[in-house]
Amino acid sequence: MAEASAWLLILNSGQHVAVGERQMVHLIQSPQVFEILDAPPHCRQVLLWQEELVPIFDLAAWLGGQSAASAPETVGIFAYQAADVITYGALPLAVVPARRQVSDRHACVLPEQPAGLWKRVAFSCFRDGDRKVPILDLQRIFSGALL
Repeated sequence: MAEASAWLLILNSGQHVAVGERQMVHLIQSPQVFEILDAPPHCRQVLLWQEELVPIFDLAAWLGGQSAASAPETVGIFAYQAADVITYGALPLAVVPARRQVSDRHACVLPEQPAGLWKRVAFSCFRDGDRKVPILDLQRIFSGALL
């Protein structure tokens, strides 16, 4: 049975999601963010991290059809591969992430709500207790395909 380590993330909406162990590279509390005019409502902010502008995608806002929170308390910086380049994006988080060991026996189907949106942003899903936890496709989230 295959087993992997993941980071359990809790979004500002209380929704639990996960990423692979090596995808989360940094955690920032009280980040200084900059607004981008005319950007989509769920992705209006960036932050400066290691001399790069990193987009902040408010996944909870996107799922709820709302605008991003004005000043996230905590953001995670996540790495993903786009073509042959490692790229970074940030997600607002409600609490500090926790590590989980996940195996094939925890697999389950993605939640159907909200309106099938999980299929657009998640590879698969696992159970953590009684919760379904979608595993995020960071490349898809930060590629601009959801804008």
